[in-house]
Amino acid sequence: MKTIKALTILFLCLTAKGVYAQEKYLNDVTVAATGSFGRSVSGDGVTQSSGESPGVLFTYRYFVTDRQGLELNYGFSRVNEQFAKGTSSGTGVGVSSNVNETNLSYVVRFRAGHRLQPFLSAGVGALVVSPVNGFTVNGASGTTFATPDFVYSGGVEITLGRRMGLRLGYRGHLFQAPDFGVAALATGAVGQTAQPFGGLSFHF
Repeated sequence: MKTIKALTILFLCLTAKGVYAQEKYLNDVTVAATGSFGRSVSGDGVTQSSGESPGVLFTYRYFVTDRQGLELNYGFSRVNEQFAKGTSSGTGVGVSSNVNETNLSYVVRFRAGHRLQPFLSAGVGALVVSPVNGFTVNGASGTTFATPDFVYSGGVEITLGRRMGLRLGYRGHLFQAPDFGVAALATGAVGQTAQPFGGLSFHF
């Protein structure tokens, strides 16, 4: 009788542990709206700036442990790149462009409260800036511009249910300022973009 009771208790403990483990979802996907705010940069007698623009961000996370994991991002936005001679901005060449980003980051999440979970991430990827329409400057035609992209982010997720959360945060990008392969538009500077975001995440 004691043996049966001990086995029953052991079974219940293992079952409870299994249920608890299942609650710690190791995968999630997020669909978020973003806002991009580019910083003006200057170099080689050219000033380049980007207009404010909305966008969309798709994120997949896989956690190797309950706290540490990898994050794969894809984002899209349309921006208006402005180039001007000297230190003024927005008075020269304007290029409407589609911006695609893909990057892989290391992410750490923390347990701050019952419904709040802060996180930090950093990684690298590629930024591809493509003119919507063809253009020419001094006889040189603009082409798609691709550059490495260093990305860092921080934010918090607010639990809405067992498998859903509201994710809010800030992402920063560091990359070579685009010139579309046109020497007259090259600054040789490092571009920076601030990108706040907010969206829904789904855990599984």
